[in-house]
Amino acid sequence: MVALHLLAVVLVVVMANLSMWQFNRLNERKDFNASVRDRASMQPVPIADLLSTSPEDGEWRPVVATGMFRAEDEVIVLNRSQDNMAGVDALTPFDFTVDGKSYVVLVDRGFVPLTAEIPAPPSGEVEFLGRVRKSQERRLGGLTDPSTGVLREIQRVNVDRLADQVATSPDQTVLPFYVDFLESPSVTGNLPARVANPDLSEGPHLSYAIQWIIFAICAVVAWFILVRRALRSRPSA
Repeated sequence: MVALHLLAVVLVVVMANLSMWQFNRLNERKDFNASVRDRASMQPVPIADLLSTSPEDGEWRPVVATGMFRAEDEVIVLNRSQDNMAGVDALTPFDFTVDGKSYVVLVDRGFVPLTAEIPAPPSGEVEFLGRVRKSQERRLGGLTDPSTGVLREIQRVNVDRLADQVATSPDQTVLPFYVDFLESPSVTGNLPARVANPDLSEGPHLSYAIQWIIFAICAVVAWFILVRRALRSRPSA
């Protein structure tokens, strides 16, 4: 009986904590969604206005950039999926100047299925609308890119890792974030496909939290039934 009581307490405590964890995840998701919506709804600004903005503060903000794509230094982002298709993203350096100073930002031009050829970026001066994204980090279990050498294929957009190979000179500044390409009058055709918008659903966290509460209640009910049966089975004095 002591073991039964302890097991019931442990199960209820564990399930209650798991439920609270899911509620916390839900609140974090709501905060993330609200932040993305607020920033995405801002009026586009010239990318020059964000030169001193941190990637964390600037992420998801719309920007307008004017400059030139550098096709020869394009990098392929592997293992992408979009619209139930496997493919890659084309990541291309974009050179521009502000007050006579040279800058480069990495631009995710969009998704290309594995069955299609990657179109070349437009030549000459291009103006486009994009959105700021912060550098990607390796997740648990994710594949790792080589730590040295020039990369032509990558698993994630790690701006720091690519900075040395995309800067054309020591005087050119590599922005600490990258940009999703959204639209431009200079670009026609269906490929690369526009990078998918972020998922702003609340996910399954609420249903998971309620499930853990139900499991905890079931554990209490099972404990009550077992204790009641044990008491009834005792021989009377």
